[in-house]
Amino acid sequence: MITIPRSRLQIWPGFCLDISDDIHFHCPGSYYLKGNNGSGKSSFINRVLLPAIKDRNDLHLIVLQQQMHMQLYAMRAWAAMHYPERRVADESDVWDLLCYDLASLKDDKALVVIADEARNLIIPEGLKRPVCLIYSSHDHKYESHHILEFRPTSAYESELTSAGDKPCAD
Repeated sequence: MITIPRSRLQIWPGFCLDISDDIHFHCPGSYYLKGNNGSGKSSFINRVLLPAIKDRNDLHLIVLQQQMHMQLYAMRAWAAMHYPERRVADESDVWDLLCYDLASLKDDKALVVIADEARNLIIPEGLKRPVCLIYSSHDHKYESHHILEFRPTSAYESELTSAGDKPCAD
């Protein structure tokens, strides 16, 4: 489990994020970071969530940032060295390759996937480890998940609240 405590954090000079309650991410679990552009989703991922888990050795971590098309170049090079028979053309190929690589590991550590502005969220069936998916996207939504909502309260701050487990209809 990953816990982010209730707090008021200065994320950037001139921008604060109020986390109204303790946030708990469980494996397995799916968490949708909901909010308009500029409401603090990416800042939360990069300035709060990643620092809280980056040094943990009890889980595997996959992070895909907003500019996925830029990460494709690095993933193509990595695939060419380690899996020359596999082609990486788009984000779905990256998911497939990373999960294929994880399936070969002999441990049972949980997998935490953080995807900022993901377009093709595909976690293959049969991955024999618990998966915690934390994502934001304007294009793709799962049918049900836990919603964490980012709402601007002024030009200088946003509030992060848990909207609960709901089907994603919007």
